[in-house]
Amino acid sequence: MSADLLNQDATELAAGLKARKVSAVEVTEACLAAAERLQPVLNCFIRIDGDQARAQAKAADAALAKGTGGPLTGVPLAHKDMYYRAGEVTTCGSKIRRDFKPTVTATALERYAAAGALNLGTLNMTEFAFYPTGHNWHFGHCRNPWTPRASPAARRAARARAAPRGSSTARSARIPAARSACRRISAASRA
Repeated sequence: MSADLLNQDATELAAGLKARKVSAVEVTEACLAAAERLQPVLNCFIRIDGDQARAQAKAADAALAKGTGGPLTGVPLAHKDMYYRAGEVTTCGSKIRRDFKPTVTATALERYAAAGALNLGTLNMTEFAFYPTGHNWHFGHCRNPWTPRASPAARRAARARAAPRGSSTARSARIPAARSACRRISAASRA
C-alpha cells in the first residue's frame, strides 16, 4: 500500500484523504519510512521532523473525521531549509545559521498550514540557494535517486514527499534537469 501512496501527487492524496480511503497517519508513515530509508543514500533532508509530522497527522485525521479541514488536510510536505518557520531552526544550507531560529513564518508555509498540509521536515539545499548544482559542503551533497553521482533535484523523484516546492535562485532546479536530459540524449545517440 505505501508504494501506491508514494506514487500519488498532493492532489490525489488530498482526494483519498478526504474520501477516507487512506488516513493521514498512514500517508505520513509511508513518507517518513521512505525519507528515513533513503536519507543515508540521497541526503535529501537537513532535518526530518517525524514526531511533529505524526502529531499533525493524528490531528488531521480527527479534522477529516469531523468533515473539517482545508484542501490539503493530511498531505505531508517538506520544504527547502530556507523557508522560515517561527521558532524552528532554519539554516538556509549554511553552517553559520545552524542555530538560527526565526521569529516569523514564511507566507508560503503559513498558507500550506492553513490548507491543512503537514510538515515532514526541511530539505537539503545549496548554501543560501546560490550554487546552481545544489551541492552543499556543510550538510553534505544531496544525491539524485536515479543516478547518485549526478546533480540533485532528488526529493520528489525519490517520492519521499507528496509535492515539490523549490526555488531556483541560481538555476539549481533547472540545471540538473537539463544535464540529465542531455546525458539521456547523448546516450541515445550513441546507441
